[in-house]
Amino acid sequence: MDLVLKFVAVAVVAYFIGTINFAKIVAWQARRKDITKIGSKNPGTMNMLRSFGFWLALTTFVCEVLKAGVVCLVTKIIFQHVGYAEVADVAYFVAGFFLIMGYDFPVWSKFKGGKGVACMGGIFLFSNLWYVGIGWFVLCFIMLILLDYGSVVSFTYIGGLSIAYTIYVWLVNIPYAWAITAIIWVLFALMIFKHRGNIQRLINGTENKVGFKAKLAKIFSKKKGETIIEEERVDHKPEQEIVVEEENKEEK
Repeated sequence: MDLVLKFVAVAVVAYFIGTINFAKIVAWQARRKDITKIGSKNPGTMNMLRSFGFWLALTTFVCEVLKAGVVCLVTKIIFQHVGYAEVADVAYFVAGFFLIMGYDFPVWSKFKGGKGVACMGGIFLFSNLWYVGIGWFVLCFIMLILLDYGSVVSFTYIGGLSIAYTIYVWLVNIPYAWAITAIIWVLFALMIFKHRGNIQRLINGTENKVGFKAKLAKIFSKKKGETIIEEERVDHKPEQEIVVEEENKEEK
C-alpha cells in the first residue's frame, strides 16, 4: 500500500509539473505574444522555431528537456534511497508518463497542450542511455537541416530512441521491463496521435516546412557587430503622408 501511495504521489506531482509550458512562457517573456494564437497555434518547439526563430526555439526545447529529465531522474533517485530500488526504473518512466500527460493535456488550458516531443526527448536524455540520446539528437538535427520537415524528424527522433531503450531494458534484464516497454510505446503512440494533422498533411503533400536551413544561415552569416532583428520584433508603422502646400498668389 505504501508503494502504491508513492506512485500516486509521483503521478500527481509529475502531472502538474508537466502543465508548465515553456513555449508559452518564453514567447510571452521575450515577445509579449501568446504562442497559442500565432503560427500553428501549438505551444511547442517547432511552432516557436517557425514563429520566433532558432534561439527562442532552442531555449524552449532545452527548458522542456530539463523539466522532464530532472523530474524523472529525481523520482528514480528518491525511490532508490527509500528502499524501492527494484522499481526505481519503473518509477522513472511513470513520472515521465504523467509529466507528458500534463504537458499534452493541461487542466489549466482546457486540456489543450503541446505534442510532447521535447519532453520525451528529456526522458531519454536523462536515462541510462543518455549517450545514445545525445548521438541520435545530433543525427536528427542534421536530418532536420536536410529534410526540413519537423514532424518527420520528430517521429524519427522519438521512434529511434524508443526502439533503442526497448532493446536495452530486455538485454540488461531491468526489473519490470514489460512495464517500461508498455509506457514507452504508449507515449510514442500518443505522440503520433498528437501529430495526426501533420501526418495527414504529409500524405496530402501540404505539410509546411520549417525553413531551418535559412534560419541557421541567418545566424551564422551575421557580421561582427551586426544585430539581427527578427521580423516579429519590428513595429511596422505606416509612413506619414507628406503634404506639400503651395501658396496661391493673386496676380495683380
